[in-house]
Amino acid sequence: MNKKIIFPIVGAALLSGSLLGFDTTNQTNAYNNVNTNIKQSAALEQTPMQKAQDKLRELTGNTYTLIQGVIGKDAIHFKRDSVKDDIIAYKANGKLETIGIKINYEDLNGGKYQAKLKETWETLFPGEEPKYVNISESIYYEGTISSNALQNKQIYMQENGKVYGIDYAPGEAPASLQEEAAEVLSRLTDGKIKQGAKLDRMYVRDGKPNVYQYKYKTKTMNVSFAIEEQTLELLQADVYLKDGKGVDNYGEFQKRENEKSAELKKLTLDTLLENAVKDAKKMMDLDLKGYKGTIGANAWDEDYMTFTKEGAPSVTGRFNKDGSFSSFTVDKYNQTIDFYGMTIAGPPNEELKLILD
Repeated sequence: MNKKIIFPIVGAALLSGSLLGFDTTNQTNAYNNVNTNIKQSAALEQTPMQKAQDKLRELTGNTYTLIQGVIGKDAIHFKRDSVKDDIIAYKANGKLETIGIKINYEDLNGGKYQAKLKETWETLFPGEEPKYVNISESIYYEGTISSNALQNKQIYMQENGKVYGIDYAPGEAPASLQEEAAEVLSRLTDGKIKQGAKLDRMYVRDGKPNVYQYKYKTKTMNVSFAIEEQTLELLQADVYLKDGKGVDNYGEFQKRENEKSAELKKLTLDTLLENAVKDAKKMMDLDLKGYKGTIGANAWDEDYMTFTKEGAPSVTGRFNKDGSFSSFTVDKYNQTIDFYGMTIAGPPNEELKLILD
């Protein structure tokens, strides 16, 4: 459980002109110039589909038959034949917009990531290898999510081979941590529930204590929280109360979201700061006095605030339309753990599974 895990930096292979075998002698310069011009002309004539096929070959070592999907205003979409959940989009000018594919590890035939995946898994989990791999590339991110056959262990790796996240479902936690988990659950439920939280994931950070996350679910609420080993510090707490009101269609859902957004916009920064100080103390015994708060400026984060204070970790909080807070996350050591958005990579035709519902 407490085995030291060393985060590897897997060396990236760089293709240079010499590695590609270019002949640079004076005798063949003229030939090379003509040959290069021909290749460049051919590249300019490639269709977006051909470019997508080349990109997939670069990433996986395989050649795929692609099916063209929606042609939007800004991009053309493709998917591999017989694979339903691909995200492959190229702009009209032929530049890659985004790609996100899932593949069985055993189906990789070389490609950009196979060697890095093999080395990283062998280093972190000797004797094991990934079963499923999710590969993503866009202007925002390049890298992989890989998980083992039991979908317990998974590794997040960037394009340069640097591991930035490991998590898995441990069999148990230290006794002191289990005792703390019971106390936290009681506090988050106002003493109504004193046991029943299940150990969900363990997050491993380079050179820092492991973080254990628990969750508790009923028909009326979802509770999750994360405790740092050794310090027993609560790094995340989230309480979601269900109102039992479902929606039957997207229009109804959008109407509800618009109404919520209108209520959120009525809340003032001073009101939210006052509520945050009170709720953070109650939920996490966290003192937010002296912190500055910033409200999210986008539609997707308009109910979130970021709290900052010189010399202290930043804190993220989620608030409700009445101004009360139901979630806080402490970004300790400047190492952000995404307790909400992480997913487990599964088979190519299976939807990504949320670690937390």
